[in-house]
Amino acid sequence: MTNFDSSQERVLGFDPRAHARVLGAPGTGKTGLVVETFARAMALDGWAEGDALVLAPNRLVAARLRELVHKRLAHALGGAPVRTASSFAFAVLGRVAAEAGEAPPRLLTGTVQDEAIAEAVLQHIEQTEPRAEGGLAPEVLLSAPFRAELRELWRVLDDFALAPRSLAGQLAEAAAQSSSRAFTAGPDPMLAGRWREALALLDAVQRRLAAERVHEVSSSALLRLAAQAIRDGRGAAPRLILIDDAQELGEGQLALVAACAAAGSAVWVFGDPDVATSAFQGEHTRVLAGLTPELVRRGWVPPPGAVEQVATLDTVYRHGGVIRGFVTTLSGRIGITGAAAHRAAVSAEPATRDAVEFSRASSPAEQLGSIAHRMRARKLGLDGDRSLEWGDMAVVCRTRAEVTRVARLLAGHQVPTGVAAGGIVLREHQVVRELVALLQHTLGIAPLDAPAVLRLAGGVVGGLDPVAVRRLRGALLLDERRAAREEGREPATVDEAVFEAFAFPGPSPVVDSAGGRAIRRLGLMAAAGARVQEGGGTPREVLWALWDGAKLADRWQQEAIAGRGLRADEANRALDAVVGLFFALQRHEEQDSEQPIAELLEDILRNTVPEDSLAQRSELQTVTVTTPQGMIGREFALVAVVGVQDGSWPNLRARGSLLGTAALERWLRGGEALMPSRRDTTHDELRLFLQACSRATEELLVVAVADEESHPSPFFGLGSDFAVDGLPSSRLTLRGITAAMRRRAVEQAGDEVALASLAALAEAGVPGAEPAQWYGVLEPSSSAPLFEQAADEEPRPIPVSPSQLEKAETCALDWAIGALGGSTGSVQASLGTLVHHALETVEGHDAEAMLAAILAEWRKLPFDAEWESERARRTAADMAGGLSDYLREFEASGKELLGQESSFSLAVGRAELRGIADRLESKQTPAGAEITVVDLKTGRTPATKPEAEDHVQLQAYQLGVLLGAFDVAAESSAQGDVHTAAKLLYVHPDAARGKGYVEREQSGLSPEAREQLEARVAAVAETMAAGEFTARIEHHCSDPHKPGNCRLHIIQAVSHA
Repeated sequence: MTNFDSSQERVLGFDPRAHARVLGAPGTGKTGLVVETFARAMALDGWAEGDALVLAPNRLVAARLRELVHKRLAHALGGAPVRTASSFAFAVLGRVAAEAGEAPPRLLTGTVQDEAIAEAVLQHIEQTEPRAEGGLAPEVLLSAPFRAELRELWRVLDDFALAPRSLAGQLAEAAAQSSSRAFTAGPDPMLAGRWREALALLDAVQRRLAAERVHEVSSSALLRLAAQAIRDGRGAAPRLILIDDAQELGEGQLALVAACAAAGSAVWVFGDPDVATSAFQGEHTRVLAGLTPELVRRGWVPPPGAVEQVATLDTVYRHGGVIRGFVTTLSGRIGITGAAAHRAAVSAEPATRDAVEFSRASSPAEQLGSIAHRMRARKLGLDGDRSLEWGDMAVVCRTRAEVTRVARLLAGHQVPTGVAAGGIVLREHQVVRELVALLQHTLGIAPLDAPAVLRLAGGVVGGLDPVAVRRLRGALLLDERRAAREEGREPATVDEAVFEAFAFPGPSPVVDSAGGRAIRRLGLMAAAGARVQEGGGTPREVLWALWDGAKLADRWQQEAIAGRGLRADEANRALDAVVGLFFALQRHEEQDSEQPIAELLEDILRNTVPEDSLAQRSELQTVTVTTPQGMIGREFALVAVVGVQDGSWPNLRARGSLLGTAALERWLRGGEALMPSRRDTTHDELRLFLQACSRATEELLVVAVADEESHPSPFFGLGSDFAVDGLPSSRLTLRGITAAMRRRAVEQAGDEVALASLAALAEAGVPGAEPAQWYGVLEPSSSAPLFEQAADEEPRPIPVSPSQLEKAETCALDWAIGALGGSTGSVQASLGTLVHHALETVEGHDAEAMLAAILAEWRKLPFDAEWESERARRTAADMAGGLSDYLREFEASGKELLGQESSFSLAVGRAELRGIADRLESKQTPAGAEITVVDLKTGRTPATKPEAEDHVQLQAYQLGVLLGAFDVAAESSAQGDVHTAAKLLYVHPDAARGKGYVEREQSGLSPEAREQLEARVAAVAETMAAGEFTARIEHHCSDPHKPGNCRLHIIQAVSHA
């Protein structure tokens, strides 16, 4: 801003040697005035670098302000013109340490603080008698919320320069008398008791850290120590301190500023108390209501004749009258904290685009869909709007957890997002968890087992999907069985095969597949890390060997640079997380920490405190997704606000209720020890909402969900004058347009717009637009029959299996898919194979022997979970018992067993009917020998009696007996007096229903039935030999009660999703 209005010129005319307070609504140019004031101070005679300093509320704001200062000055500065209060304190203490020849202070990270508190709490619980009345239960003391409140109590102690024992003494004194000289009222006895218990914990923590981590101090202690150094004359203070967004100034920062004021600094504060966001990090200071009283409260003694300069900015330049009017309405509902004149500011002039919209969505998906649609429309410049860059748009959420969810879902709508909501929680990122697991394995801390290896193979590093992991298990098991047969040994279990492939990666994969290559890559990564570790490498160097072997860096970097869609967004986040992990190990290494590496890695996997990492994050054009706190000092053309739901925003749940830190802070300020009221909390929440809404320069969009479970909050009602009907939520993406045009082309034949659009999209190379890419439109790869025979060739029989007759008759397509390898196996089918094997190999009828035979091969079954294995084991025991019951009764019946697993083959026209019968049993009757074919079934649903009579598989077996095709029954058949029968034997407990087994019998094959069977076999043979297979869509493929492999192949060519 090169031209200044009258209210701004008044500020620029202030005396830089006196304190000043500048109030201004959002967008009135406060930051521009900070920069201009700094530049003019640097131009004053006798002023040098370091005489003026700008303080910003956080590092992101400081970085942006620093750029503005350098741009305004147009020349380089030797020092940092803009700092946060913590950065300034660190610089002061570093200079003091250098002059004294001591080591500079190091920052005590939030993670270390949390760990020390957790250990102190454990010791406290072990050493303390049962809690007194009003005390906290052990499970509460062990909780993360309690540790968070304890860290907040630690901050309060530092802010007021108190040691735990000192404050405990003050509490004891306050309890002994109804009032004291220092404080207006004593705290509630129960609350004071909790404070004393917490102070004892903090005292133990601080003494331990002081001994174990010399020169490491918390961020709040930095402020306290720097303020003390300046008061003692050991630290230097600048001549002028300019504080932007001073509404965020906390007690510890105020104490540091007051120390500078006592050393001669002039303090200028700029801000708006209506958009304060730091109420949840301590009580508001009132510097914008009265700077002088607040400085005096923290120890500044004003010289005679000291005057505080005050100005209120009266013109808003950020947005037009519509947005400004809504912001004014919101601010008018917030309780006044000593200053309200700035609320009267008006917009400078009408804006080209100036819109506020409040919309309800019927679901969270529609909510984000409408926001994504609007953002993509603005990016494309549709509806006559100017095109916006992604970086000109932002989404504001109430909580950090919601930020992560919204960012991921918007990326799925092809809106590139960047999260700006605090530091990184490393454990939230899968790639970090997997790299830490590999690092723990390589360092010998926690060796991986086979299930863990498979989880890695199916994770980010391995890159396999669940289906590929299952295929890998099966392929490794098959390879192991093949090798075992060749070597004449017992095959290893699938877990042993998996771990061997990982532990001993050869020059080529064990199995030539994506899974084999993935597990070999994991093994090579671990081997590379082990070599570095054996060579004396640090854990960070071992991690680098693992990361380098993952071969993910180049691919993720390319995906991140592309900057399109969910994949680019995930790549950015993953790279940031990996850099954060490296930084954590680097910090551990450089600080020469005494903490064992095993504990550090465990802490990384357990810690939920965001790390304010100094590691550089990726910078791309993305939509910013953040919380109101992340919007400080920023503005965007389009701001979308989500989360304005009942119970969420405003969030009126009591905060800090375990220790009541807010009440303690009020008491230390000289007020009553009371927790914030519901009204106080509502106003704090409204300040957050105002902060979010006031960042928009052109368009403010607030979308809330209104369904059976979620309802808009009262804050949403504040925008009733700007309510709009449902916003479009369709995917405004090339893929979304392609799907819409394909749908129109199918539903409306001859739709010229759809056809022309598809042609244009196909020419542009958009996936899915080219008809050749549609499912079901390609020409068949071959129309030749499955069983092809040359005209001059001798006729060859068509093999037909009795077990496949019914399947081929029911649905030829289903049979063809299975015959061509398209079917999938199951644990139930594998269990059935083991039961059949036990019936064939076990002599006698001992149920235990039957079960032992089944369990001998149990390790080869591909169970996904232990509970599935246990359930199947119980079923196997029941089926073994059923077999035992049947065989016992068979032996007592006087029947004769002719054969087990008996095979037959016979010609029926062109068909060669061949199969294997489970059992052939014979008994003598007055009419002659009767041979019964027994077919064992392990399914849970038995056939009905009519179904058994028409069971074509049993009829095929009977035909084989009648024609002497079974070798074991040939003699009886040749005599011509044989009679046949067949039955299905069910042993599954669900089929038997309390009995050991159940039978479904089929009477002997009559001449008429035999003739019909031969015709059916011949017809099935022709079906199986054909080149086309008919799908029985209505009667089979689409029937959910008749599962088959054909369902996938009846999907329409154009998706209707």
